[in-house]
Amino acid sequence: MNIGRCPVCHSHIQLEAVVQDEAMSKLIGILSGMDGQLSRPLVSYLGLFRPAKRDLANDRALRLCLEVIDLTSDRDRLAAAVAQTVEMIRTKGGGPLKNHNYLKRVLEGIDTASNMPVQTRRQAGVSKSEQALMNIESVKDRYE
Repeated sequence: MNIGRCPVCHSHIQLEAVVQDEAMSKLIGILSGMDGQLSRPLVSYLGLFRPAKRDLANDRALRLCLEVIDLTSDRDRLAAAVAQTVEMIRTKGGGPLKNHNYLKRVLEGIDTASNMPVQTRRQAGVSKSEQALMNIESVKDRYE
């Protein structure tokens, strides 16, 4: 049964093929049970692990997803950290990730009360773009 077309490659998506793969079925179950605030950036984050010359294996995507979920029980904080990580890695043009170390560092810098980076609270009169650049610079400073 076709459930639609891929928005990227326009090939048919077969529901039977999706549910027959145990890892993919579990991954979709996990993602569908999440709030969109976390599931959308998490899918993008998983895409950062895709090797350059092939697709990300479904069992590896499931394992990575479970590892990310286990990082913290605070879903709002995790969502903010995952979204920020994806934005920063894409901005830098980084290659495929090998581990969650970058995400762990970003997560450490997210304040639990406000879900904003600890050192860079949004200031009045500073545009979102300027704030994003300041966030990136502060994270870069921590890693150097």
